[in-house]
Parts: sequence; C-alpha cells; structure tokens
Amino acid sequence: MADKPGEEQLPEPDVAPAQGRQARKATREAEKARAAREATRDKAAKAADKAQAAKEAKAAKKARKTGKTDKAAAAAQADQSTVAGQADQATAAGQAGEATAAGAAATAAAAGPPDMDASASAATVPPAGSAGSDPVPASAPDSSGSSAIPGAGGEPRNARRKGPLLGAAAGVGVLLLGVGAVAAGSFFEPPRGAAQLDPISAAVPAGNLTAVCPEPLKLLDSAADEVDPEFSPVSKTAVTKARATVFSDLGGTIPGSALTELGADSPLIEIADFTGKAGSSGSNEAGETKVVAKVVAGQDITAPTVLSVEPLGEQHARAGAAMSYTASDGDLRGLAAANCLTPSNDFWLLGASTTVGASSVLNLYNASETPSTVDLELIGSKGPIQAAGSRGLLLAPGESRSWVLAGLAAGQESLAVHVSSSGGAVAGTIQQSVLRGLTPGGVELLQPGNGPGLREVVTGIEVQDAKVARQIRGQSGYEKAAPALEVVVPGSGDATLEVRLFGPKGQVELPGGGVLTAAGGSVLSIPLDSLPAGTYSADISSNVSINAAARVSRGTGTDKPVDFGWAPSSGRLGSEHLAVLPPAGSSKLSFTAPDGDAQISLRPVDVKGNIGAERKISVPAGTTVTADAKDGGDPAALLVSATGDAVYGSQVVTNGSKPDISVLPIPQGTQGQQSVPVVIGY
Repeated sequence: MADKPGEEQLPEPDVAPAQGRQARKATREAEKARAAREATRDKAAKAADKAQAAKEAKAAKKARKTGKTDKAAAAAQADQSTVAGQADQATAAGQAGEATAAGAAATAAAAGPPDMDASASAATVPPAGSAGSDPVPASAPDSSGSSAIPGAGGEPRNARRKGPLLGAAAGVGVLLLGVGAVAAGSFFEPPRGAAQLDPISAAVPAGNLTAVCPEPLKLLDSAADEVDPEFSPVSKTAVTKARATVFSDLGGTIPGSALTELGADSPLIEIADFTGKAGSSGSNEAGETKVVAKVVAGQDITAPTVLSVEPLGEQHARAGAAMSYTASDGDLRGLAAANCLTPSNDFWLLGASTTVGASSVLNLYNASETPSTVDLELIGSKGPIQAAGSRGLLLAPGESRSWVLAGLAAGQESLAVHVSSSGGAVAGTIQQSVLRGLTPGGVELLQPGNGPGLREVVTGIEVQDAKVARQIRGQSGYEKAAPALEVVVPGSGDATLEVRLFGPKGQVELPGGGVLTAAGGSVLSIPLDSLPAGTYSADISSNVSINAAARVSRGTGTDKPVDFGWAPSSGRLGSEHLAVLPPAGSSKLSFTAPDGDAQISLRPVDVKGNIGAERKISVPAGTTVTADAKDGGDPAALLVSATGDAVYGSQVVTNGSKPDISVLPIPQGTQGQQSVPVVIGY
C-alpha cells in the first residue's frame, strides 16, 4: 500500500518466523514510521489552515472592494473544497500508512514466542471518552463508504466537518505491540469558546479618609408614632465634643485634614493644610524617620461632623475620631459615646426598642458627593416587620435625615435595623433613650458592629454588683435594666447557637446551657443577669449567619437615674488599630481570646501628639482581660496591636461614680489594600 505520490513508500519489514529479534526491530520501525506520518499530517493540517485563512481574508477583501459578493463567496467555497480535498488526501495517506504498519506488526506478532496470546490479532477501539463501552471495529466503514470516526456516533468524517480543517488531521490506527493494543485517538481541533480572562489586579488610588461623627442627642418633641421627628432643647448641661487623631508619614508630615460640619463649605477646625505632600518622602529633611501625631483634644460640635484626611501617597492615612455626649439633667441624662464612622453601603444596628417609654431615632448621614437611596429592613423578636415608608429613602450629598422607628415598628422590645444603600455610602446610628415615668433611664448611640457571620464575638459586657442590680431591677418598670445578649438571624433558616461566656477567671456557664435555637428572621434575647460582677465576653457560633450585641446597665440605687450601653460585635484585631478615647469619661479596654493565648501591645498618644512607650498585655485563652487606658498617663488615643491567637477588643467608657456607661468597638485599621482584583467578563 502506497502513500501520496512523491512520498517514499514504507517497506514491508522482512521478518523470519523464528527470529524474535527481527520482529521487535520491525515493530520499532513501524512505530517510527507512524510518528513521522503523524507529524506530516499535523504539518499539512497547519499549512492548509493557514492557506484557507489567507484565501478567505483575500476573498472577503475583494468582495468588499468590488461589491461582487456572490463571486467572492463562490471563490471562497471553491478554495474551501480544495483545502478539504487536500485534507482528505492527507487522511487517506495516513490510513494507508497505518494499515501498512498494522500489517507489519501483525507479521512480527505472528513470529513471536509460542506462548503469545493469539487473540491479540483482533483489533478493536473503544469510542473516545467512553471507557467501558462496547468495542468498535477500527476500520468499519459507514454506508456512504467514508470511514466512521470513533466516538462520533457513527457519523461520516465529512459530515462532521465544521470548517476546512475539522478532521483534516483525523486518523485512526491500531498497533499491536507484543500482547497489547494501542488505539490512536482522533485529532480534532477543539471548538473555540468565549475567551476566559484571568482576574487582574487593578491599582486603586487612595482617596480621602472619611469618618462621620454622630450629631448631639436631641429630645423628641413629637408624637412617638410619627416617623418625621421634631426636637426640643435637651438640657442646660448637655455637652457634645469630638476628638480626632491624625498620624504623619515617616518624615513627620501630617496629611491635610479637617473637621467639618456635614454639608458645610468651611471647616470647624483645620488640623493640617491640604497640600498633598504627605507620604511623598520616607524621611524628613535631616534624613530621619519619625512618626508623630496631631490631636484635636475636644472640639464642640452641634451637628454631624466629618473628619476628612488626605491619603499618604498611595495609602489611606492612619487617623480616627470619637465623640461623646454627657448631660446631668433633663430627660436625656447620661453618657453616650461613639466612634466616628466610616460610611458603608451595608450595616446592621442592634439594640433598638420602641416600647412605651423607649425612644429610638435612626440618623443617617451622606458624606459623599453622590446621592444615596436607602432601604431599611426591620426585624423584631417575632419576625420581620413590613413597614410602609422603609424603602427608597433618598439622601442628597451632604444631607442627614432622621426617622422615628416607632413610626415604622411600634411596640418592639428588641428591634434590629439593616441599612442598605445604593449610590453614595452612608453612616448611621440610632439614638436610643429610656424614660421611666419622670425618671431618666439612660441614653446610648447604637453603632454598627462587625457585621453578620457564622461567629460573633462581643466583649466589654460590664456587669455591676449583684446586690445593687437586684435593687434596681426590683422596681416597677426596671426589668430591662439588666445585662443581656441579643442575637439576630437575618435569614429564614433557624440558627443553632453555641454561646460561651468568658470572665476574668475563665469560662462561665450560661444558665440553662450554652446551646440555644433562634428562629430565622427574628431577634433572640438571652438574659445575663445571673452573672457575678465583672467584665465578660461572649463567643457565639452558629450554623447560619447571625449578628450580635450586648446590653449593659449601670445604676447607683433605687429611685435614682440609671444608664445603659450597647456593646456591638467586634472584629479580630491585627496590627495598629487606632482607638480614640472619647473626650468625656474614663476608658478601659476589654480583650478576649476565645481559642488560644494572645498578646496585646498598647502605645499611648498624648494630646500633644507624642507617641509613648509600648505596654504589653497577655490575654490567656478563654478569659476576658481589662486594661486601664490611662495607666499613669492621660492619652488621647491608643495604638492597639495583637499577636498570637484570635483576640477581640472594645472600649468601655464610664464616668466616675455616676451611673454613666457606654461601649465602643475597637475600629478596624484604616490603612487598607492598594489594589483590588477585577474580573472582566460577560
């Protein structure tokens, strides 16, 4: 059997019946010949492909120029037929060569050792990609006379051709080697699909750091069921201040920064000029590296106030702020403190209550230059609450708006609010206050925590002396003046909760056991009033996503004002978090390491911007450790870093012997990543 004209014919191997060595030599020569023919077919297929592409391009160009589309199409079709014929010739030559090689190998096999399995001379090939299927004869022709392709369902080769070369290099052969059979598969070009592009890392220029300080608390002067509030003067002793801390680059240059009322054109106070030079150099003029800070110790504020800090080169600046409200008279007597918040398009607020005597006002702030559309999701202890007027709320750039939650969901003892927005990111808090008859029951600013997850950690749960607490709760209407843990389940599925409590001496058993079930789409309240005095942390694990916060209460006795606070969930601490101490009250830090030992590093920053010496605190596994923020000094802020196992922290603010209390989470770091992955697709 011969190949194409001009190609040397493969000689039949001369094998003597009893000469096994010559049989093996013939087999090797057949293998070499088959490999050479496969290379020839591949080369011919590539050449035909290239030629066809060139001819098609030439025909298309000619058709566009002359307008003779029909002639161009006919020419292209003729060219395609020519190339297809060349491909068929190459395929036929390949089949002829395969048959020659198969015959030579069969002859060699016949001359093999006497114990060779004679059944090896029957050649079958399973369909490609279908292991275990019935064998198909290697050279079975179809009814049209064309050879069927294995794995093609018996279709003739010409019928499966999608283009000029789909099948040009297709060849099927069987080579018997000793006692085994090797099937040569099809060489079809795979179909071309949509290109898959790998994610690329896109550099994101750092913008100004923005933190929104909540506005001062205001007393409602409108009916409790009205959504749009009216306010009256709070008290004669109310004071609201903000404190800000901004760090320099390595050369000691403070980035441009200011405190400005939301929507105002001019700042309340300019911390440093906006020059854009910060971060451009890694040292000062003398070649020294030294990080310093600039502190605004206490700026009076009468409206929501924005801290804006320009970046350090390609990184966000390290900066932060906190605010505090205090009043010793009026219905809003007490202490409320909050971190100045980074705007977000999605956050949760827990701890609201709209029962008789309780007042909840949701305040949202749009500090961006883009309008924002806000949707509110309300969840109570009995399930989701569908409220008219809770969707499509508009906030213009630089605008703040307030909503009385009792007008959306009245009579709710435990209410969670999910804020989601499109357009500009927003910041938000809930002003929560309680009035029991004529006795003030405390104030707090509810702020976002770590966000929903399968694990929530809440620390800074302050429990006061049990005797005093029992006296206060024994009064009519004071049943809720007690510590409690609240867990919201955003989804529809029930949550199986495992709650662990950690005190100064280790884990404390929760009365009734630590495994509970919370219904999907509801808020579960877990009393903690049985705990002895001290500072505790809660570690809550769940099989579905949850969010958590803890209520704390503080009083001095019967018939006297009490105050309360809410500790939101905290995120795991890393390196150099900035905890700004509120201007009012005194602070202590609370840390817990649920799984293993951890170590905390604290570096104080005084009101002059000097960074003090490092102080280290060990946090044994399964305990809650507290540290006085002052420790002999009077810092305005603390740099907090953590090593070891996962550790979480918060800031507990009190005011001497007064029944004032508030809890702030330690914020996440402000110096984030410089690039984000971007996937381009459709």
